[in-house]
Amino acid sequence: MVLILLLVGAQIPLVIASETGGYIVQPAYDLYPEYSDLYFTPRSSETILLNEPDPSPIPFSDLPLWILVILGIGTVIPGIIYVGKHLSLNVIPFVGGFSRLTRKNILESSSREMIYRCIQKNPGVQLADLNRQTGFTYKNLLYHLNHLVKTGMIISDTCKKTARYFENSGKYSPDERIMIMHLNHQKDKKIIETVFHHPGISRHEISRLVGITGPTVSWHMRYLLNDKIIVQKKEGAIVRHQLSDTMLKVYTTLSDDCSMPT
Repeated sequence: MVLILLLVGAQIPLVIASETGGYIVQPAYDLYPEYSDLYFTPRSSETILLNEPDPSPIPFSDLPLWILVILGIGTVIPGIIYVGKHLSLNVIPFVGGFSRLTRKNILESSSREMIYRCIQKNPGVQLADLNRQTGFTYKNLLYHLNHLVKTGMIISDTCKKTARYFENSGKYSPDERIMIMHLNHQKDKKIIETVFHHPGISRHEISRLVGITGPTVSWHMRYLLNDKIIVQKKEGAIVRHQLSDTMLKVYTTLSDDCSMPT
């Protein structure tokens, strides 16, 4: 019914055009044999094409029926595609290839289910890890992750300019997600553990205990300070480091719940 209305509606401009004089089509003559000279030769008795009578306008209504049909079809096709897609998504969900993805059917794809289960088992996992664990290409992973995020099955956070993924079940608070993302970085994890066990430690001591250079400690510390995992306190010429009160509780909770990334 909808398609019929669209087809009828598309003919209205044709009828109006035929009644009002409408559109004018300017027919062209055959190409001039030496068309390259046409634009560079002054008008004269030898330029045959330029001396032909001016083209006669043809009313739109005088066009052959088959041309009118083609124009009509071309007019309604975009509308048919749009309406058809809309109906298939909202009214006819059983139409193959057009079913709407929801939380109820998103995991019917075995690929998406595998990715989702992997994220469940590895909170804060990043794209490179999913690539290694599932064997899917980055392109396929991004495609499925995009749908999982859109349907609210997972959420994406960013740590050190890298996207990391969690199941969207309310299992982890925002602070817990931040801590988990940093604990997934081995150097960050070692720094956090060292500061936890040695509150008030200096950068030099962190460097010695963790086994990395001072500048490397400073680079990682910049992100840990920005995310309020570690706070600094200056004592004379020495800067002391410790976990913030909030993140100290988060770290302890994750440790007690065995949720700490290994």
